[in-house]
Amino acid sequence: MKSRKEFFNTLSSFVGSNKNNVAFIILKICRFKEINTTYGFKKGDKYLSYAEEKLQKILRPDDLVARIGDNEFGVLLPALNNTSHALLAANKITSAFKQTVNIDGSNITPRIVMGISAKPDHGTTFGELLHAATLALQHAEKNNENYLLHQLTSSDMPPGLMLENEIQFALDDDEFSLFCQPKINLGSGKLYGGEALIRWNSKKYGLINTQYFIDILEGSSLLMPVTSWVLNVALRQCLHYQALSPGFSVAVNLSPSLLTDRSIVEIVANAASIWSITPASLILEVTEGAMMINPKKSLEILNEFHQLGFGVSIDDFGTGYSSLAYLKNLPADEIKIDKSFVMNMANDKKDKCIVKAAIDLAHTLGLKIVAEGVENEKTLDILIKMGCDYAQGYHIAKPMPYDDLKEWMQNSKWC
Repeated sequence: MKSRKEFFNTLSSFVGSNKNNVAFIILKICRFKEINTTYGFKKGDKYLSYAEEKLQKILRPDDLVARIGDNEFGVLLPALNNTSHALLAANKITSAFKQTVNIDGSNITPRIVMGISAKPDHGTTFGELLHAATLALQHAEKNNENYLLHQLTSSDMPPGLMLENEIQFALDDDEFSLFCQPKINLGSGKLYGGEALIRWNSKKYGLINTQYFIDILEGSSLLMPVTSWVLNVALRQCLHYQALSPGFSVAVNLSPSLLTDRSIVEIVANAASIWSITPASLILEVTEGAMMINPKKSLEILNEFHQLGFGVSIDDFGTGYSSLAYLKNLPADEIKIDKSFVMNMANDKKDKCIVKAAIDLAHTLGLKIVAEGVENEKTLDILIKMGCDYAQGYHIAKPMPYDDLKEWMQNSKWC
């Protein structure tokens, strides 16, 4: 096995001379110190040997693998057609490492996490790819993801105006994609819908930080065209989801400035008409803050949506400034309790009280309530006991692209 230095020198030379797309993965075995403490260093070393052999068998003959740290491996994937192939490789690795392995009588199933970078999206030298993969690894570990492709953030992205000019090209070249995060009915324990979430993988800049480009889009003349694209793709996909799960509804977020422009009503209605989908299958999510920009106009637009039969959901509830007097007059069907309260409520009595109060308030007003940010079984159990109606979060499922969600729907216990 090559040393870390030899491996990095080989990769540096290879990346610099290779004109094709190349991806680099850092794989970390989590809680490895606990494995050594619990089972002993000898078994820990044997597991590392097993992990390297496993990687060699999973990957292609031309892929390079080496141990680069106490509990980390480096993987170079040459000659890729695009970055999505790197994600396929990461998904294959994740599935293979879910299996428990017996090391000298001890069953070991550690969690692995991966950070991924790609040439030329995230750099043209190995040093740049290593840095990008390291950042992606840190982000994946922090957010409890199995793997993440490096995302450019506002600190290393081009200025907003420059990126804004790329949005039209992104629409024309199909650089946008739509993910969907499932939501379950806590009464039945079954899937009832999902939230549509846009992603942008720029051919020029790589995977763009979502919040960064949404903030730019908010003040752009392209906000309405992008929103129209999201609505049409979401409704088209919803029809396919309904074939697997009748009654499936899709939620689409509406940007704050759209609630001051009545043309959004016509765009939503036209999208529903194009796809011949019942209005109740579409839930329009708006934040408390969005409604406060122009309360009168927002109320008029939301009333039109309600009269047309579309669902209306108040997102990030509890973080805005709307009064109860204003809330009671809203033509809403549900409110979503912000994840900042839900995620910590199992260990924070104040957050738990806030969530319970929100549930009781919603039901008093005749509204359903969705809890977002459900990250574990304990939180889910608490919400069920509180009488919460719906839930979404990584404990149930993370946001997924269309094909992955269809597969999940065919195999998940929630369906």
